[in-house]
Amino acid sequence: MTTFLDSALDRIRPQVIDAHLRFLAHELLEGRAPGTRGGQLAVEYIRAQFQRAGLEPVDGSYLQPVPLAGLVPEPELVLLLPEGGRLEPDYPESYVAWAGVPEAEIHLDEELVYVGYGITAPEYEWDDYKDVDVRGKVLLMRVNDPGDESTPGFFGGKALTYYGRWTYKFEEASRRGAAGALIIHTDESALYGWQVVRNSNTGEQFSLGRTPDHPLQLRGWIRGETVRGAVRAAGLDPEELQQRSEQRDFRPVSTGIRLRAHIRSEVRHVESANVVGLLPGSDPERREEVIVISSHYDHLGTGVNEEGEPVIYHGAYDNASGVALILALADAMASLPEPPARSLLFLSPTAEESGLLGAEWYVRHPLRPLAKTAGVLNVDGVNLHGRTHDLMPLGVDRSELGEYVRRAAAEEGMTISPEPYPERGTYFRQDHFPFARAGVPAMAVDHGLHYEGRPEEFGDQWVKEYIAQHYHQPSDAYREGIDYGGAVQQGRVMLRAALALAAAARLPRWYEGEEFARNR
Repeated sequence: MTTFLDSALDRIRPQVIDAHLRFLAHELLEGRAPGTRGGQLAVEYIRAQFQRAGLEPVDGSYLQPVPLAGLVPEPELVLLLPEGGRLEPDYPESYVAWAGVPEAEIHLDEELVYVGYGITAPEYEWDDYKDVDVRGKVLLMRVNDPGDESTPGFFGGKALTYYGRWTYKFEEASRRGAAGALIIHTDESALYGWQVVRNSNTGEQFSLGRTPDHPLQLRGWIRGETVRGAVRAAGLDPEELQQRSEQRDFRPVSTGIRLRAHIRSEVRHVESANVVGLLPGSDPERREEVIVISSHYDHLGTGVNEEGEPVIYHGAYDNASGVALILALADAMASLPEPPARSLLFLSPTAEESGLLGAEWYVRHPLRPLAKTAGVLNVDGVNLHGRTHDLMPLGVDRSELGEYVRRAAAEEGMTISPEPYPERGTYFRQDHFPFARAGVPAMAVDHGLHYEGRPEEFGDQWVKEYIAQHYHQPSDAYREGIDYGGAVQQGRVMLRAALALAAAARLPRWYEGEEFARNR
């Protein structure tokens, strides 16, 4: 006998996902950047689909306004060497830089100080800054954190911690009173090429509101070979500096180089929006508690390629596919004859590509209390290559929320595989993370890589090809003939997990020792 649950699951169909993905990744939406016509078209489409599915507005609206400051940078950077020489790295082939405050002109002429990883982590007895005053300096720092496979239990071992993320490094530099910060990029340390850095940071850059929380006059990335050449020209040994920075007793090093920068910016203040829709719960005692199902709609908009030709960053996989899936989920869940006990809040944030800004705004201004938010299931990139034997959710072992996903996967005949690339720190790079940092059990329902009917190595090869050739590239575009079998699996697991959590006797808890549990 067909149950109401079966009927809802069957509404997650390939043609539904394809229809949404085809539209959201279309060139008419011009890459869905915040504050653009294409971004607004995406907002209106998602809002209309929430309304069509039967979701209700939240506090009278399907939109949560998000104020953003947008800056289009034109940086000029000169490195003045101790003996009077100068280096003028090429923009954007050797560096990218932008103003970390919403000002039309920034002038800097400051000492460049190497601060290793730029991390202060008392729990690991690690402090790259020691007692050195770096106020007013421009800081040069490495990506990632000191942990690796040979040091399990130190930071995250092979797994990157939040200390290794660029967002943390800029935040800490600001807390220290620095004037600016440059992060050193190498393909090996970042695990992606310079083209990703260039494409992500040469268009309009966004921050929340009119006053940034962590102001820096200059933020940027600089290529490793450029840094090595400058440091050698200043009479220092870059390899020796790197080795020193891997020790606990490292102290900041003045490079003897002065950084002179002039950043002109076209500044505008934009009101973007998160799109929200509510499926109210049926239990009067639990309907004020919500499960958040989220997926960001924004991408990089338009730009210019290396040949100077205009291009569109369609963002089909990242993340029109995720939005397409939660729209299918909204339709499926709203079709149930009786809503679940707890409410379901569908959230499509803006400005994820600028540092999870839309999700961060929601956490600071929640439409439902965070204390009554049961958990967050986020999706960022949907399986577009066919059915898999597994899922690879991020954060499955951090809280009891993971058990709901495990059971849902088992009901779909799937297993849970460990995070395949923990060194990428992907848990800290999706929109569930601001919720987790605020104490709400949250995870990303990433798809698996063990494909049915394909060679075992297919999934890993696809990831490497995607990162090298399509991640934040115009080629991440819609194509005909997509196999949505895996996307349907992802959606069915998310639906089962969300409904089970909506009916649970109590809210899920973080596991003992998890760093975010103290914020619950």
